[in-house]
Amino acid sequence: MYRLIYISTASDALTAADIDDIVETAVRNNEPQNLTGVLVYNGLNFLQVLEGTRAHVENVYNRILLDTRHVSVTTVLAEAAEIRIFSGWHMAGRKTMALAGHRDYDKMNDVQDVLDRQMPGRVRQILENFTSLKGI
Repeated sequence: MYRLIYISTASDALTAADIDDIVETAVRNNEPQNLTGVLVYNGLNFLQVLEGTRAHVENVYNRILLDTRHVSVTTVLAEAAEIRIFSGWHMAGRKTMALAGHRDYDKMNDVQDVLDRQMPGRVRQILENFTSLKGI
């Protein structure tokens, strides 16, 4: 098992439709590869956790790096992992995608769902630090 966390900044042209497309694409591509994780958006920045085999995670991450809907993609953590934090979460829709700051989503419950999960301390710290950032 492999875990990768990155942060990025949304492009100026990002729309609500773009975010919906990101979710739909993630569901379509991640589930067949048994990739799990979560995507958090605060209105300005994204944080994504990806979990799966190293090859699958790196393949998806390489596509993410080319996505023009965000810039300044920075790897925050890349490590071998013993267990999945987000088992069953394929970035699927409004219930499993934490979009803090996105007006069309019930954001606070989703962020709390993320933080309520059991996870290594360093991953929790990264997520907590991100939630304290102020988006638009």
